[in-house]
Amino acid sequence: MYRKVIYAAVAALTLQIIGAARLMCPSEPNCVCGGTLAVELNCNIDGRTVKINLLPNIYINIKCENATSLDYSKLPKCANTMSSFKSVSFKDCPLPASSFKDVLTNMGVSKTMALIFQNAKNLSGYFDRKHFAGLQDLTKLLLSINGITHLPDNLFTDINKLTWLNIRSNTINLSEELFKPLEKLETLEISHNHMTNISSNLFSHLSFLRKLSLWQSNVTWFSKDLFTGVDVLEELDLSSNGLNELPASIFKPLKKLKKLTLFSNKFSSLPQNLFRNNAELETVVILNNDVKLKELPKYLFGDLPNLKQIYIQRSGLETTPYDVFANSPLITNISLAYNDIKSLPEAIFNDQINLLELDLSYNQLSELKPKLFSSLVRLERLKLCHNSLVEISGQTFSSLLSLIYLEMEHNNLKTISSYLFSNNKQRMSISLAYNKLDFEDKELANNSWLVKRASPFAHTYNLKLLNLSHNEFKVAFEDWWVNGHENLDITHNNIQNLWTDEKGLKEYHSIMKKPMKRVWVSKNPINCACENYLFIDYIQDTIKTQIVDLRHVRCPFWAKEACYMRFTIVITLMTIVISLYTIILVIFIIYRKQINSIVKKKLSSIQQPAPPRSHRITVDYSVADEEFVNREIIAVMQNCDSLKLQSYDLPDYSKMGYVRSANFKRYVRDYSARIVIFSPNYLIRHYGQIDIKKIHSEMLKAEKTIYVFADIGPENSVYAFLEEQRDVRTTLKWNEEDFWAKLMNLLNDFASYEELKRKKNIFIAPPTSLEPSNIALSKVPDWPNTYDLNTLTHSQV
Repeated sequence: MYRKVIYAAVAALTLQIIGAARLMCPSEPNCVCGGTLAVELNCNIDGRTVKINLLPNIYINIKCENATSLDYSKLPKCANTMSSFKSVSFKDCPLPASSFKDVLTNMGVSKTMALIFQNAKNLSGYFDRKHFAGLQDLTKLLLSINGITHLPDNLFTDINKLTWLNIRSNTINLSEELFKPLEKLETLEISHNHMTNISSNLFSHLSFLRKLSLWQSNVTWFSKDLFTGVDVLEELDLSSNGLNELPASIFKPLKKLKKLTLFSNKFSSLPQNLFRNNAELETVVILNNDVKLKELPKYLFGDLPNLKQIYIQRSGLETTPYDVFANSPLITNISLAYNDIKSLPEAIFNDQINLLELDLSYNQLSELKPKLFSSLVRLERLKLCHNSLVEISGQTFSSLLSLIYLEMEHNNLKTISSYLFSNNKQRMSISLAYNKLDFEDKELANNSWLVKRASPFAHTYNLKLLNLSHNEFKVAFEDWWVNGHENLDITHNNIQNLWTDEKGLKEYHSIMKKPMKRVWVSKNPINCACENYLFIDYIQDTIKTQIVDLRHVRCPFWAKEACYMRFTIVITLMTIVISLYTIILVIFIIYRKQINSIVKKKLSSIQQPAPPRSHRITVDYSVADEEFVNREIIAVMQNCDSLKLQSYDLPDYSKMGYVRSANFKRYVRDYSARIVIFSPNYLIRHYGQIDIKKIHSEMLKAEKTIYVFADIGPENSVYAFLEEQRDVRTTLKWNEEDFWAKLMNLLNDFASYEELKRKKNIFIAPPTSLEPSNIALSKVPDWPNTYDLNTLTHSQV
């Protein structure tokens, strides 16, 4: 019923606004009216686009596009009768020639409480007293402008009821007389200015000022009397000014100060007793100090009975005095994160019995004193992540009876006391991810190492979250599963078995405190054994625990089925093995003699030595090089044990116009390698009418062919080019070192032992069996080059 009443009221108000918006649409020929809940006008004033958005009696927003000048008298009247609006704003519009009062009256606005003038471009004029004449009811004023360097002293004389003033500019210099008429001003924001200094009497007349912001005003120095006269100031923002020091008594007049913000300055030190007279101070924020504020002064935040929040982050702190927070018992939040603190005094938090949140993350802490947190009985959130902690003793957290959130990720933790959380009764969220924990202790006994495993969570129950991911655990502990934790994350460890208790699954339900809701187990070398499958199915089906990332556990698809069919599979395998053994035994008995004979023959063949490796080689050369070949090539081959040579002279078929025969092609398929003595004589005799590119291409495509470049015969540029562009994998030079060793290596690459063995008894056919083919001399043959058979002598080894 209550909801229906609210819906009806909202619907009625919406209809009323829509109706009012329709009535408010002016019949202005220069404007196009639209909108539903609010009136939207697109006007063309002397070629300048002006957009007006308004809600009756609530607001009027005027936006100019690319207008350096504007006749405000031509703006449409936005109300049939004179009406008051809560706020009127001008954005990117030029300064009016008359007062804002005249502009608003022309548009049908009788009164407004707030005026906003924003311009992101350089203005051509200046503000004057006349602009605000007649706006005596104005209480809020925002001037966000560029290009204005001066505001006259009498600018605010006619709007002395202002309680809120925001001046956002770039180059304004403020005089002492400017704010004198604004005796009722409560909020003053001076930001984005380039003031290098401020007069000590600038704010002295603002006796009701409660909030002051000098954010990013580029003031590098403040007088100690700057805040004299602003006795009721409650909030002060001095951020982003490049301050490198503060006078010790600068905050002395601010008896009512509650919040102080000092981030993005350049303090290398802070004066002692800086806040001695600020008994009402509640919040101090010091962030992003541009230089290292290595140490805080003693008693800086001491004796402040109302202090609640302290944030000192990214300031380069290295040490803190033990009494920095002394006698300030109402502090609820302390953050010293993102500093360089290596150690904390054991008594630094002694008086903080009301502390709720402590952030010490992103420091260099290597140890925690046993009694460091002894007074923090109400602490709920503790952040210690991204430090260098290695060990935590049993007393460290014993007093934290109210702790709910503990974050200790990204440390070097190896040891945690087994009774660390035994006193805590809250539903905690504990994260110990990204450490080196394994909960194993090694002891030397009888000259051997004994491994003892003890979980520090054995007496910790009902955790909301236990995050142990990215550690070095090898086994899963029983208390992780049975102590009633809600969420468990053990990913990225070395765990193979999820449940190793000898009690078995039958005892699991009886010792479980409360069913777990969710668990993460992936990125572990989980064993695809039946124990793990049975445990996973049990906690999913019986306990109703969700294993969130089970799909990422990689195991063969048949492994799970094999667990439930294990007995059947074992019996089947045994039957198959016995049957095969029986069949083999029967066959052996029947064919015993034949098997013995085959085995003997096989053994005798194995014992015979392998025949020596030999090569069958065809040597091609020119008749003009026969003397060189017989003396330097053939003679050496005949003396080699692995080479046996036979030579045949082939008839000169070139005289008949043919170079190869079909029989020749068939017989060369059985050779192991072919050696061509490639000399200028050979080149001229066999390739005289063929293009050099075709010669080079045919040489590259030749199979089982080795070209030996021998400089025998007349000089030839084509020969020199081919020698320079030769393929070193299939060619040799006669005069290079280790010629015969390199030749043997190339021969060995052409034929395997089994291939040579098959060709042992193959001989070259006599030349009379070769029949000429129909291939012309001018054509390039298919295999592999063009030869003149009259000049070839073939040798087989």
